[in-house]
Amino acid sequence: MAGERLSRGDLLLLVAVLAVFGIAVSGYLAWQWYASESASWCDLSSYLNCTKVRDSPWAAVAGIPTAFVGVGGFGILLAFAMLALRGTERIGQWSVDGGLLAFAIVGALTGLGLTFVEIFVIQAICILCVIGFALDLGILGIAWTLSGSVRTSPA
Repeated sequence: MAGERLSRGDLLLLVAVLAVFGIAVSGYLAWQWYASESASWCDLSSYLNCTKVRDSPWAAVAGIPTAFVGVGGFGILLAFAMLALRGTERIGQWSVDGGLLAFAIVGALTGLGLTFVEIFVIQAICILCVIGFALDLGILGIAWTLSGSVRTSPA
């Protein structure tokens, strides 16, 4: 097994699985925002505190939880992965791999921006948000590989 690489289909399936987990995490965060419980189970300290992030003005825009951005973004990534798994190469003039990479970049940049807000503005970290950001970064790495942007020599 050493030296074997994952096939294109395996990588796309991994993107789909990571996107499903991203939808679950983001959906849970949105549900938690609406539930407005007094404290979250992931409040580990005054700094690792999901409740502090949830209760901040950055948690929603016009009464809509920002977690829905994650649900939508991971949903789009899942759709691209499923299209590619079905053999679709293009959507109009756009390649499916290019679309997957573009949305993975947008997701990672969004996660990076929200992480900076958590650290420097809210001064608290939501563990679930970090998990979502890690899922974004994982998908970005796979999408980068799939797009052909990373070329490696055979082992």
